[in-house]
Amino acid sequence: MGLSHSWIAVRGLTREQALETLAMEVSDVETDFVEGIALFDWPGDWLVVISDDDEDALEGRLAELGPLGEAAVACSVNEHVMHSSAMGWEAGEGVWSVKVGPGFVVRVVGQPPEQLDPIISETKAEQENSEADLFFDIPAKLAESICGFMLGEVDPDAVQHVSLKSKAAEPREAVARETGKPGFFARLFGRA
Repeated sequence: MGLSHSWIAVRGLTREQALETLAMEVSDVETDFVEGIALFDWPGDWLVVISDDDEDALEGRLAELGPLGEAAVACSVNEHVMHSSAMGWEAGEGVWSVKVGPGFVVRVVGQPPEQLDPIISETKAEQENSEADLFFDIPAKLAESICGFMLGEVDPDAVQHVSLKSKAAEPREAVARETGKPGFFARLFGRA
């Protein structure tokens, strides 16, 4: 059984801004570090939001956070299909992405950080003496070189995280009071 998750680290983004953008709130239910969606502060003014959905940080709702900070980096890992990716933003613009799939193939788009070349060189040298796909870790290592975080390298119990949940939809009665109009079912059953 493999791990599947994604995360985004955004420098200069506050918890409040992240919660508002995601239309989420802090959950009363504590979950494990990698269950659902959680967020935590990270050294260097980074806010990290992690999801158990491997697409969330690159193409899902967490990706909306990337343009909001002065810099951001996202990482996606899916060990089930051996696919990993990283993406970076600077001053609100997506500027690079790195993807690795099965077969030791690294696909680069844009202008990745200069740390990528040494990470690839080191991985190639290590790969000669290994049967495992070490290229799979290149995006995660690149993301870690930027913000200092990589899932699996940090003791989850040492991170003070909060679990998130979607904001509850307002009850129909509250909407009717605010708008002055009864809801569909109130009109249908003559309660209007």
